[in-house]
Amino acid sequence: MEILNSRKWLFLIVVFTGLFLNSCKDNNEPETPDYEYYISNQYKSEVTAQTINIKLLFAQVQFPEIAAFSAKATNDVLIHKVTYRTSLQGKNIKASGLVYLPKTAGNYPVLSFQNGTNTVNKDAPSESPGSDNWFMLESLASMGFIVVVPDYIGFGESANLPHPYLHAESTTQSILDMLRAVNELTAEDKVEAKPTKDLFIFGYSQGGWATMQLQREIEKNHSEEFDLVASSCAAGPYSIGFMNDFIAKSAEYDMPYFLGYLLNSYHSLELFPNKLNELFQEPYATKIPTLYNGINTGGTINTALTTNMTNLLTSEFRTGFDTNTKFAGLKSAFIANSVAPWAISTPTRLYHGSADELIPISLSNKMVQDLRTAGTPNEKIEMMTIPGANHSGGVFPVGISTIEWFLSLKK
Repeated sequence: MEILNSRKWLFLIVVFTGLFLNSCKDNNEPETPDYEYYISNQYKSEVTAQTINIKLLFAQVQFPEIAAFSAKATNDVLIHKVTYRTSLQGKNIKASGLVYLPKTAGNYPVLSFQNGTNTVNKDAPSESPGSDNWFMLESLASMGFIVVVPDYIGFGESANLPHPYLHAESTTQSILDMLRAVNELTAEDKVEAKPTKDLFIFGYSQGGWATMQLQREIEKNHSEEFDLVASSCAAGPYSIGFMNDFIAKSAEYDMPYFLGYLLNSYHSLELFPNKLNELFQEPYATKIPTLYNGINTGGTINTALTTNMTNLLTSEFRTGFDTNTKFAGLKSAFIANSVAPWAISTPTRLYHGSADELIPISLSNKMVQDLRTAGTPNEKIEMMTIPGANHSGGVFPVGISTIEWFLSLKK
């Protein structure tokens, strides 16, 4: 879910360094209708290995462990927005995302990164390629990965649509189709970075949930198409029902916009029959559909709601959800969009901060246990706890640990 950056001083230095050393231009490629998935790409910028190494050097002030792998950032990186075909509830649509290509010719494994919760169109990956949020992705491309970052439906090229928040089918479909589109783009002779079939996947919060959903879909149905090497899933809301119960039964919850986002999304997708005023009290039930407009930040939406769950939610929903049959459709939607445990075959790490106040670590612990119960060998799954980290504080330690792990597995 939303990444909160508590180290603004560090990234101000990074931003100003990038302003001086990055070169940018706007060059729209003509549409290419001959491909099944790929439509077009737009060159965004080039980042030199020198710039990336300067950023990594500054970052080592706060995170000295970066020094263990910073020397591997040797490639200049080309950044493109890719537009491609996918679908939402059976309807064909256009979607988009970023791809980071090593400028040096060669064959590279692919890394798909799934970002956390976002409500603002201008903050989508393809709309903010120079954002501090994507700095480590530039670094990974410089270290020898083709890095793919989907916008998710509802952002970028599909900003005219509501974001289907925590909707498993459309999330996995849009990510898979972007990976396919990147394969088609890189098949062109003019693109010198060529992907191997090796695929690494990583995400935090909403992205952690999306990564595990993607892993399950690939292992179950697309293992011949993609060779999954490793999966890093961090602080994800893997069980939607668990998270609903945790939030609804809390006296106070600091990010009420998460639950509003979820229930408004499922309501828009017609996944359950209840009206919003059966879930939320007024004036919030009437407000909520207008708040998720692609302009309001999570903080703005929180201000329009309340952190007091007794005041936000109806008593019937808050205390009777488990037993009242009128919520049966919503329960089914929660189950359908939660990660169903299975016997995983890819080396997988679940990361979680021990002090996460928004998505409790008990959810990841339960997910690991459920995966083992479903037949996952112990050697295929690790629970990685970040001591003392809350939800935002776990982002950078998880990212650094994941990079070290992925580099150790990279051929």
